[in-house]
Amino acid sequence: MRISVLIMAGGVGSRFWPESRARRPKQLLDVITPGISLIQATVQRTLLFADIHDTLIVTNEAQREELERQLPDLPKANIISEPMGRNTAPCIALGARMIREQTAGDSVMIVLPADHVIRNEPEFARLMKLAARLAYDTRGLVTIGIHPTRAETGFGYIQLDDEHLPSRQELPNFSEFELRDVFNVKRFAEKPDVATARRFVESGDFLWNSGMFIWRVDAIEEALRHYTPEIMQQIDALPNHSASDFETRLREAYSTIRGVSIDYGVMEPASSAMLAGNVYVLRAGALGWSDVGSWDEVYRLSEKDLENNVLIGSNIIARNSRGCLVISRNDQLVLTYGLTDAIVINTGDAILITRRDQAQGIRDVVDYLKRRQMEEFL
Repeated sequence: MRISVLIMAGGVGSRFWPESRARRPKQLLDVITPGISLIQATVQRTLLFADIHDTLIVTNEAQREELERQLPDLPKANIISEPMGRNTAPCIALGARMIREQTAGDSVMIVLPADHVIRNEPEFARLMKLAARLAYDTRGLVTIGIHPTRAETGFGYIQLDDEHLPSRQELPNFSEFELRDVFNVKRFAEKPDVATARRFVESGDFLWNSGMFIWRVDAIEEALRHYTPEIMQQIDALPNHSASDFETRLREAYSTIRGVSIDYGVMEPASSAMLAGNVYVLRAGALGWSDVGSWDEVYRLSEKDLENNVLIGSNIIARNSRGCLVISRNDQLVLTYGLTDAIVINTGDAILITRRDQAQGIRDVVDYLKRRQMEEFL
């Protein structure tokens, strides 16, 4: 069984403004580990179960140069630039097509976001290998669910079908120990409001949707053709990646493809219809997982001083300040006084000051700057 990896790296990371910009968005920043960007850490983790030559990154042209600089060991041909963003289903369809060219379709495809944090890498590698075996043996669509620790409204949820648990009779190549975390999916739920999120968590049969997927290349292409035929019609018509007109044809294809997420386009209808009875979720254990979805999450993940402040930079002073995240990567002195639970980000050309509980709304600032045509700050 050959494992290929597709890393989705086309996001703009608008919640991480002003550090996240069009050419250097969130996944290219070292917001958690100094000197190691989120995508560098992601690629490094994949080496625990896949060869670097079997890792493919789908991004956009604006980010390509920085990706090549940060990932010198990754073959340049393994970085594919989408001509425009069309959400995750077209991205995965394109990635599957590229992997099929490389492997003649005989491969399990692991799809990963570029910008997540996973602290327990040995457990992550074990889980990915288990998921790959499950996908290969069953031709199923497999995703990873995270045990929820709070009523989070920023994630989608996956409901477990605990009335029809996979057994060793159905999956003889798996031990009872392995099967304890394998479930059929009952349904995928969109990001809920607070009350619904609380109900999901209290029920005990919902997991956070991690955005990680595992499937055979032929299985996901079959599902995409069934549920999103208009996408696969365009992707199937593309010439080989080495063809001289590939970029032109790809741009033409993307100009007609509608943007749709893999959850909405494939996983939700497949779990409802139980495509071949094979839509699974693996319940992750102690992964130490985070989607690093906001500056507040960076604060939560970072080491704090005695006043519960996170200070990242060489010229920062926090007086009478508690629970703050302050980042300044230049020589300017940044001094806070009398602040509580605040975020201060100084990039030299822009300064963000907000409350930590308002961190999710920073993307609205980016939309405002776009409307004002202040492109120099984006």
